Amino acid sequence: MTDHSEPQLVLVDGSSFLYRAYHALPPLTNSKGVPTGAVYGVASMLRKLLAQYPEADVAVVLDAPGRTFRDDLFAE
Repeated sequence: MTDHSEPQLVLVDGSSFLYRAYHALPPLTNSKGVPTGAVYGVASMLRKLLAQYPEADVAVVLDAPGRTFRDDLFAE
């Protein structure tokens, strides 16, 4: 926990959270066989983040459609 008198804003790299959650968990599905692991993982990470910074505003930011800086970093 942190103690700040000024408002805090936590920005989450949503694409990174999704990637980490998808690859960190075993394949999870719902009763109809729809994959749910990435959603479950992201929700778990966000819950932990909200508990760690209870007074902060939190925004999840996703990459825009099309080419991004990640394409240049990871050419494969």
